[in-house]
Amino acid sequence: MERCFLPLLFACVVFPPTLVWATPESDPLAESPAEAGPADSSISVMAEQRELYQQAISALKKGERRTYRNLAQQLENYPLHPYLEYADLTGRLWASRHKEVDAFLKKHQGTPVARQLRHRWLEYLRKRNHWRDFLRYHEAESGTVEQRCYYQMARHHNGQREEAIAEALKLWDVGKSQPAACDRLFGILINGNLITEETAWSRFTKAMLNRQYRLARYLKRFFTSQEYKRMANDFYNIGRNPRQLDRIKINVELSPELLGIIEHSIVHRARGSALSALGHWNRFSQMYQFSPAAEKKVITALVKRLFQQQEHAVADNYLKDNRQKVDASLFEWRIRQAIAEGAWQETLDWIAELPAEYQLEKRWRYWHTRARELINPDDTSIQASYAELAGERNFYSFLAGEKAGTGYSMGHTPSAPLPEEIEHLANQPAFLRIRELLYHNELLFARREWSQATRGFDENQWVTAAHVAQQIGWPHRAITSMIEASYWDDIDIRFPLAYQDIFTSRAKATAVPVAWLFALARQESSMAPDVSSPAGARGLMQLLPATAKATARKHGVPFNGTPDLYQPELNIKLGSHYFRDMLDRFDNNRILAAAAYNAGPTRVSRWRKQTDGSLPFDAWIEQIPFKETRGYVQSVMAFSAIYSHRLGIAETMLNDAEKNNLL
Repeated sequence: MERCFLPLLFACVVFPPTLVWATPESDPLAESPAEAGPADSSISVMAEQRELYQQAISALKKGERRTYRNLAQQLENYPLHPYLEYADLTGRLWASRHKEVDAFLKKHQGTPVARQLRHRWLEYLRKRNHWRDFLRYHEAESGTVEQRCYYQMARHHNGQREEAIAEALKLWDVGKSQPAACDRLFGILINGNLITEETAWSRFTKAMLNRQYRLARYLKRFFTSQEYKRMANDFYNIGRNPRQLDRIKINVELSPELLGIIEHSIVHRARGSALSALGHWNRFSQMYQFSPAAEKKVITALVKRLFQQQEHAVADNYLKDNRQKVDASLFEWRIRQAIAEGAWQETLDWIAELPAEYQLEKRWRYWHTRARELINPDDTSIQASYAELAGERNFYSFLAGEKAGTGYSMGHTPSAPLPEEIEHLANQPAFLRIRELLYHNELLFARREWSQATRGFDENQWVTAAHVAQQIGWPHRAITSMIEASYWDDIDIRFPLAYQDIFTSRAKATAVPVAWLFALARQESSMAPDVSSPAGARGLMQLLPATAKATARKHGVPFNGTPDLYQPELNIKLGSHYFRDMLDRFDNNRILAAAAYNAGPTRVSRWRKQTDGSLPFDAWIEQIPFKETRGYVQSVMAFSAIYSHRLGIAETMLNDAEKNNLL
């Protein structure tokens, strides 16, 4: 049976009940029969309340209000009693009296459930054009664009027209399309001829600089004078076609907006001809004052495009001549180009061009030593340099530890908040609600409660919160709390062995090292089964629905669609199969398989073709063109070493074949 309640309120994520409370240790209220004692009745009381809560929600769903009221009276001391009230109210908003909503909002002021009721009530009032009541219940801190548009509509309908129009113009004057919820408000502006050419020009230039060309074309209709029409056409043509740069006259005053379009056009033109773009930049930058941010953007684009178009000497000289106008990341990019070419002396030379503080970073200290080793393997100082780099818990220190023969240093230092601090926090009303919401798998509300309860926490409170999250079986929040506390050395909390039975089973079934499956999930989701990425990946191992569907079909795994990806057992099963597929595709090489898991196998095949088996494994990783994928592979490798340590497995990040084969 699945636990997913409050279906009348919002779409909630459904998980099998054992996923959060998988073991007695993960539920602070669970006990083994041997531990149960007649004097300890709190656990049985809580178990009874949980069951009554489920019955009360079920009664609401069935419309059995008398049964619901009877159950609700028995649950007045249950932490989630406010959620019962919320479920009752939102299930009959059409019949709710204002005083019931007022009473709830007053009683539960400041809680997430009160904010959610206010939002639902405002939506009810808005849809029925009850604008006077809408104004009474609206709070100024409501921050979404939709809510701000509705608020101004309410003000306009209730006599505050001048103020509403002024704010509506601010909402309209942005460089992107606004939500459909604002259409009625903006219709008032348009139908009332309240958008002047100056206001339209302001939005037009923002849209152009934001590359929102469709919006810019739409905005041209607001220009009625020949002067604005001419400016808009020139602006649009230059922005869309960098060759139009030749039409801009030098020695005339240019607006900041037009300078922005020139910057944009030069960057765009550099894609086709970096030398031509450089000529235009030299012409304009001598006559006009561009912002430091614009200079950095243009110079960075020019250097990269010149290099990619085989103008290496021009690119390198231009970079050195403009070192004060760019940041260190451009020099780091240039180092990676040298690594990609296997140019080890150039690698050393460009590392020397870095600011001193960057040269001291583990990454570049490692590559300074590694390049020296690749130039002269017999250099007797190499081993000592690697030994100096080892001793910390990161990718480069782990590599150095292997080279030096010192192994991996975990640097584990357990955090130790006082037991009474943990108990005090765990028994705060909000944390009691969080515990129960987790039990009932109401993760959305649990997240909201957590965000509200931890607002303004200091480092010590965050560490305490991490221990509470660990106790109640919420590994994701334990991990993120330690990040908030900047406490990096408690690897037991930061790298939890959540869903261990599932990972172990899938590792055996797919012949993928279990530490690598843990590492993938830790990197992908920080052990959160309910997360979705902006790209649409879902669940613990962040699978795209299309990838999951294809993988399920290939391996005969029952899969009923996207919601299934929020079930950890199925998600891990499909994720482990997919990683196994990547291993099979790339000759059992975990570096390439991890890169493919993140960036897709087609890109990895293309990158391999470009390097053509010429680079050591670490150089191939360092030259991965996607920063995200490069960091992803490094993190998964390092995490695999940490999880091997946690699991008591004597494994290195890579085997000899992976380390010795050129990529």
